Amino acid sequence: MSTFQTDDGFTQGDGIVFAMKSKEDDDNGVKITSFAFNVPAAQSQLVEFQVYSLKEEGYYADPIRDTFNEGVSYDHRGQLQMDLWEMISSGTIQGSDLSDDLYVIPFEKFSAKEISPNGGVRSFYINTTLLYTNPMTDMGINDAQPLVGYNDPAAPELLVGEGASGFSDTKLLYKMRQFVGNFSYETDCATEAPSMSPSISKLTSSPTSMPSHSPTDFSVSKEQAGAEAAMLFPLLKCDPNQKTVPKEVLDALNEQIVHTVSTGDKSDGYNNIKSTVLEAQVRCVNRRLIGDENQHNRLLATQSSAMEFSLVITGDYRSLDGKPPDMGPLVEDSINADATKFTKELKDRSSNPLLEAATEPQVQAKTLDSDSLEKFNNNAFEVTVRAFPSPSPTAPPQDTMKTALLIVILIVSGVMVVLAAFLMFKHAERRAIESRRRKMERISEQKVSALEEKHMKLEWEKENQIRMASNNKQRLSDYPPYYGGPPPQHQGYSHARDHSEDNYEENY
Repeated sequence: MSTFQTDDGFTQGDGIVFAMKSKEDDDNGVKITSFAFNVPAAQSQLVEFQVYSLKEEGYYADPIRDTFNEGVSYDHRGQLQMDLWEMISSGTIQGSDLSDDLYVIPFEKFSAKEISPNGGVRSFYINTTLLYTNPMTDMGINDAQPLVGYNDPAAPELLVGEGASGFSDTKLLYKMRQFVGNFSYETDCATEAPSMSPSISKLTSSPTSMPSHSPTDFSVSKEQAGAEAAMLFPLLKCDPNQKTVPKEVLDALNEQIVHTVSTGDKSDGYNNIKSTVLEAQVRCVNRRLIGDENQHNRLLATQSSAMEFSLVITGDYRSLDGKPPDMGPLVEDSINADATKFTKELKDRSSNPLLEAATEPQVQAKTLDSDSLEKFNNNAFEVTVRAFPSPSPTAPPQDTMKTALLIVILIVSGVMVVLAAFLMFKHAERRAIESRRRKMERISEQKVSALEEKHMKLEWEKENQIRMASNNKQRLSDYPPYYGGPPPQHQGYSHARDHSEDNYEENY
């Protein structure tokens, strides 16, 4: 179905929020399978988009309200309310993706949303730079817009919505606007439905202008496919008293899995992908720091602390051979293709401390057969995939602190013994060096003394020889020289003189 273009011209905005409603006499309900919207900016630049659906059925804001929102009982507009919305499609748009400035979301990249029968309401929010128009005269918010397309009494109504400038918190930037584009839908009793690649005709002001469609090949049956998966997120930190996973984390994980699997490289042909968490638990293991057992500072055993999930992911698939598709590898490959991106986008959906502490997940999945799918649909399914067995956390013994202290004391004592032995060795080495030095000094002194004594002896002997030589020379000079023999011996005479000699001399 396509919207009727008014004569007021287009207005560019940052997004639009609106509701859709099934016919009052429609006892089956409808399923919205795609949107197409006017994005002329993609002709010159890359444009990002997201499509959200309100998790609960109903209007996005209380329909009984005035211009100033007085008397409003609920209002789910605004960035602060995004946890109430579920992302059902996202991506980027470039010029080659456009057809007459319209971007058509492929069915395989859109998580279909059902609208309950007999006047059921479902709200949507398209977040991108698009074109919309002012409503026709005498139309207000939640009035049905004129549509062109199939002459189908079961076609849902598209209601006048509000232009959102960045989905602002102030709610002062919302103005009554009319969606421009088209949407695809399915019914259980459809006589004609759009093909997997619908061609879109240019919108004109004529209400008879209709897009061309190809009838669906009803020989291709739509089957349900499913996979059972186990996911484990290692935790950098956690509270040992927390055993359960908060609901906001479960919702964020389901939304992220649906988005990742729906936009995966192998997701072509899948539609209406859903994720259901069957079991979830937090396993937190600590080891305490040395000190007071009541202290809050702890070291976490990150190798065993984790969030664990058991899930079932289902989707519709048009099977050509009647066999269910192999969905297990699709789930694994979609998440493992970029686990870092998966974790980042998951944390963007919720700021819960558990998610903030989570690291990249480990994933294993297996395809469910028809019997398992039937049990799941009947709420009789039992979890079988537990791909990450981990040791059960055991309580530390009460003497853990004493053991740790004993180990530390032994280590310190050993270090002190080694240090003392080293110091004693160094002291003995210094004493030996000092002893050798003194010994060498004594030897040197003894050598010097011997040399000096020898030198003094030689000097004494030399002087003695010189003195003796001088004395001998003096004695020889006291007597006249005699020839023919040695000098006569000096003889002494007695005191009694021989007077005969005197007489002799006188006689002579």
